[in-house]
Amino acid sequence: MRLLLIFLKEPIPGQVKTRLASDVGNDNAARYYKALVEVLLRQLQGLNHCRIRFCHSPDDAGDAVRFWLLPEMRATAGPTEDVFLAPSSQLPTPPTQEVDFRAQRQGDTGSRLERAFAEGFNDGFSEIAAIGSDCPDCGARWINAAFSRLAAKTSRHAIIGPNTRGGYYLLALKAHAPQLFDRIPWNQSNVLEATLSAAQSDETPLTTELLPELRDVDNLNDWQHINKSPLGAALKKALGETIS
Repeated sequence: MRLLLIFLKEPIPGQVKTRLASDVGNDNAARYYKALVEVLLRQLQGLNHCRIRFCHSPDDAGDAVRFWLLPEMRATAGPTEDVFLAPSSQLPTPPTQEVDFRAQRQGDTGSRLERAFAEGFNDGFSEIAAIGSDCPDCGARWINAAFSRLAAKTSRHAIIGPNTRGGYYLLALKAHAPQLFDRIPWNQSNVLEATLSAAQSDETPLTTELLPELRDVDNLNDWQHINKSPLGAALKKALGETIS
């Protein structure tokens, strides 16, 4: 069974998209962030044999995040406690997409990522991918591709989706690899470079493969760019704006 970790924040003004907020204000930045996440949810329909786990921040936002996301996914309570079921496509089929929630807890980006991967493997998942909530272009297509490459005969240990700022929008692993999260310069422009270097630093180096580069939405220029893309109409709909 596969697991997709989605790291996100409760859309509180002043606590999300701070670089975007410097141009559009805290309230609009929170609205835009909420719309980005909701479009990302639609992009995730079609995942193959994969549970979604929302890793939320702050830690006490579990109820608020469930109240926000579960209706967007048309999810209902499943037969297992704290696991919800949502339709896996737009087709009128029984809901089969498993969804659960975990707090990110304390620590820097590396600590939170490492902990989430470790818990996922301890829960029995054999392949795990992690994404943020800043790249709605990273939909089911690329996540399924990452998992397929992990399972291929010429299998890699890690699949990474680089972003345009020197970081990555996706990391997929088939075994716990704590070295990928230690002493990485998070929020700097050489995260990808440092991660690839860390993959080679252990006694047993990890083989890696890169997906195509995609763009995160981080500032006003990124926001304007994605609004001109094919996802622009979906973003406007999520914001309740008229689609011209």
